[in-house]
Amino acid sequence: MYGNYHRALQTYGQVTYASAAEYASGADLLQLLFRGLTDALIDAQRHLQQKAFFEKGHCVSKAQKILLALRDTLDFDIGGDLARNLDDLYAYSLQRLSYAHAHNDATALSEVHDILSALQQAWQQAAQRSAPRS
Repeated sequence: MYGNYHRALQTYGQVTYASAAEYASGADLLQLLFRGLTDALIDAQRHLQQKAFFEKGHCVSKAQKILLALRDTLDFDIGGDLARNLDDLYAYSLQRLSYAHAHNDATALSEVHDILSALQQAWQQAAQRSAPRS
């Protein structure tokens, strides 16, 4: 019974993100990706604490996929040093996630979460500053 409820919630979450992504601006899409990323990291930490290693692995994998997608969006010709720095940050985060997964290291998961949460806040502030004022 609860399995069906859980699957329905997962489907709802996928539909909600897909619907939001269809009508989102670039800045909004970035925020959706970062929300999914930080949510996956929080869930991975929770599953690790509960010793639910399969679920933790699923969440780490989701975070890694989002990071890879973020890396794919970087334009080094236009972004220059910023794009290279973001690429380095994403690569470091991927490396730490792999370590955290292989060693069940909560500290590494927390480190990646803290780094990416700070980056998420910076993107949020940048989007607010560049939004047209009414």
